[in-house]
Amino acid sequence: MQALIIDREATRLDHCQIGLMNAGVQVTGTGSLLVAETCIARLGVDLLVIEKSTISDALGDTLGMAEDRNPDLVSILRTSDVAEDQDELAPYFPSLHYVLGQDVSNEVAIQLGLASLRAQATRSVMPTRALRMSLRSKAVARPPVPPQRVISNIFSEAF
Repeated sequence: MQALIIDREATRLDHCQIGLMNAGVQVTGTGSLLVAETCIARLGVDLLVIEKSTISDALGDTLGMAEDRNPDLVSILRTSDVAEDQDELAPYFPSLHYVLGQDVSNEVAIQLGLASLRAQATRSVMPTRALRMSLRSKAVARPPVPPQRVISNIFSEAF
């Protein structure tokens, strides 16, 4: 798995990179839009974490390019205005799994990203209905069939 983190705040970038590397993910981190676009074009990414103020004008282009390169992309946006960005961006970018505020810790953002990556990997292997159907809901949807009567002589019912 390849992750790309786009953030100009060095300490937050370092903490996110270290957390993802400890989880076994190959990570590239940058505060430059040109470097980010090169990584997306050459490497392709599975997890994209963007701090909005870093590339605010090119956010849509960057997300679109990453989604074109990898349709199973998981992206996380860190922003100061969660509600507005969620309403504006979520309908247009299916890869945008989370819009997080600036006060959300790096550990939470990393765990959310890893959980979404695991869910994407599971979705591609298992059929959708298998994920939605639990044993309890299966019992409710289809009640047990009563046992049928065993007939020893097939002609006995005729009389």
